[in-house]
Amino acid sequence: MVKMPPKVVEKFMNLDNVKFLATVDDEGKPNVVYILSMIAIDDETLAFADLALNKTKKNLLSNGRCAVSVLANGEVQYQVKGTFQGFQDSGPLYEMFNQVPQLKYNAYFRPSGIGLIKVEEVYLGSVVPSPGKRIA
Repeated sequence: MVKMPPKVVEKFMNLDNVKFLATVDDEGKPNVVYILSMIAIDDETLAFADLALNKTKKNLLSNGRCAVSVLANGEVQYQVKGTFQGFQDSGPLYEMFNQVPQLKYNAYFRPSGIGLIKVEEVYLGSVVPSPGKRIA
């Protein structure tokens, strides 16, 4: 069982940090999207709002393979690889996403679900002298 180090969890919890979700389709074609709502709900799980994620959603539901990068201006960057666990369309996590102003899309459009990603690997981003080094 892989756990994100506290410094990685902290980067995901900062809603000002940029996050990208990469998926791949069944033919191996990559797809990357910016995900404002991506947060760590614990040290083993990332969560995000499904806000019209057409191709990304199709890829996640098809094979579950994904990677997420978090970028903090002028700071260490991280990449997390994991497996998509599914969407929740009700419950405490879904309601929490709809209460935090920075996580909801707008006052009229709620997410169709909250996606969950199980963390399997954690890497340093472009950090000299060891870019791409696995840290968990």
